[in-house]
Amino acid sequence: MERMLRSLKAILERRMPRAFALLCPLVDARAVHDPDSEVRLLPLLVEPGDTVCDIGANRGLFTYWLLRRGARVLAFEPNPSLVRILKLRFPGEIRSGALTLFETALSADAGAAVLHIPRDLSPLATLDGDLAEQVEGPTDDVRVAMARLDACVSADVSFIKLDVEGHEVKVLQGARGIIVASRPTFLIEAEERHRPGAVAAVRQVLEPFGYRGFFRLDGGMRPVAEFDPAVHQSVASLERDGTRPRRGALYVNDFYFAVRPDIIARLERWRG
Repeated sequence: MERMLRSLKAILERRMPRAFALLCPLVDARAVHDPDSEVRLLPLLVEPGDTVCDIGANRGLFTYWLLRRGARVLAFEPNPSLVRILKLRFPGEIRSGALTLFETALSADAGAAVLHIPRDLSPLATLDGDLAEQVEGPTDDVRVAMARLDACVSADVSFIKLDVEGHEVKVLQGARGIIVASRPTFLIEAEERHRPGAVAAVRQVLEPFGYRGFFRLDGGMRPVAEFDPAVHQSVASLERDGTRPRRGALYVNDFYFAVRPDIIARLERWRG
């Protein structure tokens, strides 16, 4: 049943984008009621009027909630099928300038790259061919543009959500100018199964700039120094398709990094 539903979703996404775009808000609106959803913490991190980046926007879950928060959103998505979905979902926001959509991958250097897109699991699309080989089923390879975040954004950015399937450090290396100038708060997905030492590598980039990292555990925030991949990120905790944890299993893959004292204080006080 699960595989059939996954295939149906993929068919809608590729062949019936208008129907898929109409269904997305119905699903996304429920996320704020999910105790495990990171969108519930956006009010701690984003103020109305902020300029924010949604890197790896996918179908637009975070873009949807960031726009509802009153932020100006710069969304980055290289998958052409998902770009089409985003344009169908947010035409008014694009026209008004509340949403700017960049049809590009981000990295440490500009140029072109091959995006490997699992046909039934577009959220696992990656620039890393080795990671693509780990996914069951056929994969479509698409040549996409690649840019540095510093070259795309001139505004003062307060928040960056980063979900790029193992390419986190490269994106951060291409964003050093923004990190220095704007000191944005980050929500970063990082997984050891994609890149051994992934969380430590992100820390090595951000901590020299004064950032402190946190992850959610037992209804509160814990310092990233307490993260143990063997305990908090066991692959055995995932469903077979690798897109979500099994019911009741512990799997931590989202990390908050902040340098502003007010944001750090909010994260330390958070209970949920």
